[in-house]
Amino acid sequence: MLTLSAKTLTTAASAIFEAAGTPSDIAGFVADSLVGSNLAGHDSHGVIQIPAYVDQIRDGILAPAARPEVAREGSAVIQVDGAWGFGQYAASTCMDLVIEKARRNQMAMVTITRVNHVGRLGQWAEQAASAGVVGMLGVSWGAGPYAATPFGGAGRVLSTNPIAFGIPLADGKRFVLDFATTAVAEGKLRVARAKGSPVPDGWIVDAAGRPTNDVEAFYTGGGMLQTFGGHKGFALSMAIELLSIALTAADAAPDDRQRKNGGFFLAIDPTAIRSLDAFTAEAAELCSRVTGVPAAPGFDGVLLPGEPEERTRQQRLANGIELAESTWEAIQDTARTVGAAIPT
Repeated sequence: MLTLSAKTLTTAASAIFEAAGTPSDIAGFVADSLVGSNLAGHDSHGVIQIPAYVDQIRDGILAPAARPEVAREGSAVIQVDGAWGFGQYAASTCMDLVIEKARRNQMAMVTITRVNHVGRLGQWAEQAASAGVVGMLGVSWGAGPYAATPFGGAGRVLSTNPIAFGIPLADGKRFVLDFATTAVAEGKLRVARAKGSPVPDGWIVDAAGRPTNDVEAFYTGGGMLQTFGGHKGFALSMAIELLSIALTAADAAPDDRQRKNGGFFLAIDPTAIRSLDAFTAEAAELCSRVTGVPAAPGFDGVLLPGEPEERTRQQRLANGIELAESTWEAIQDTARTVGAAIPT
């Protein structure tokens, strides 16, 4: 394992994306977002994605200079065309739009189609909570590549279909829920593969639907991710896909590549019901009731969603970010292919 600073990784990522044809402002934003995922402890959504993104640029899947555009706007709903640009930049734009509209209309929704990988959903949930609104979002790859099997089946027909909530609390704190509806995000399999490690029980099954810990069964053997919690995770996964694809009209978006990716962003302004201070104080009180119970054996206590990420962020800012050597080598190889000069 290697340990690198956030600054080194951000500089490298930004240089690579710029060399691949990305405007400097978008390149810097995406670099910050990827490294931010590493800082939060979600390495699956961090700089390990750089080689894949550059491959997508080369293959015409990702348009590096594209910017999202408002396709249609109503009183409480905005439809956005992601133009197949960087998903992180598009997701942040969507959250900005839905926050602004919710402040005017109490509640609002923004949908997006023709969108690439948006990165860690928790970042956009944090964006909502930091702005003093309740945020909810979900995304789906409606036409694949699929990664997961439905409960009771043995076939890749679902994406990881993640969901996130961001809720402001008192004193600037945030409740941030962010998880895939599969047992784990696919990127975590990629991290395990880079380390040469087996994966825990319950993450994947082989092509016949039998449990396995061999990550290669997923990548080369036709294996599949499982939904978390059996039928419950499967049901939530389907709900996210129905909202992300059918409701957004991602299936009808003009696209000669036959992709239909989509997502939704919801925001509620608490001041439509009570003052923000009253809401966040009561929300904090509810959280305190939960975190105040004695620790169970083997635990240090109860952590709220979002607290593990904040702890990891502070630790990694101080001590650096650990990367598998193979991941850093792949990033360096990618830099060479686009002619980018990065730290060695």
